[in-house]
Amino acid sequence: MKKLLLSAVMAIMTLGASAQSWYSGGQLTFGRTTESASGVKSTQVTVLPEIGYNMTDNFAVGAVLGVSYRKAGDAEKTVFKVNPYARYTYLKTERVDLFIDGGVDFGIGRAHGHTAVEYGIGLRPGVALNLNEKFSLVAHVGFLGYQGGNRPAKNNGAAENWGLDLNSNNLMFGFYYHF
Repeated sequence: MKKLLLSAVMAIMTLGASAQSWYSGGQLTFGRTTESASGVKSTQVTVLPEIGYNMTDNFAVGAVLGVSYRKAGDAEKTVFKVNPYARYTYLKTERVDLFIDGGVDFGIGRAHGHTAVEYGIGLRPGVALNLNEKFSLVAHVGFLGYQGGNRPAKNNGAAENWGLDLNSNNLMFGFYYHF
């Protein structure tokens, strides 16, 4: 029985051995908007470094760890984010990969002197353009799931969404380096 179990474990490890590799990258955003009705100006800066591990050709796990700063009028909010995910690549070509990330979003910060907590769970479809063996451009578009937050987070701009969100405001670009 021990030999059978050991053989099964070795076979599974051999199947995934060629795909095992680390990648790192992330996203950087900066935006400034002015509301037309009130004239209130808002600024948002987000830095989201990411690290992941390809366990097989089609399955990876990773996490985004970062910070988001938003100022709208006199209100300021800084949120530290942790977003672990599992990625399934359902189409893989030499240059383009299509995938879907399933993950949990968690952020905590201060808003108006109170602890602001943001959270979510859902799926994000994406595409990777493989420039060569080491570099990829990555884009996520849309979100299917739930996003919310406690009262201080909502009072300072955190959205509460349930369902499918495929608008251009939910388009994220990133860059990966594969080890």
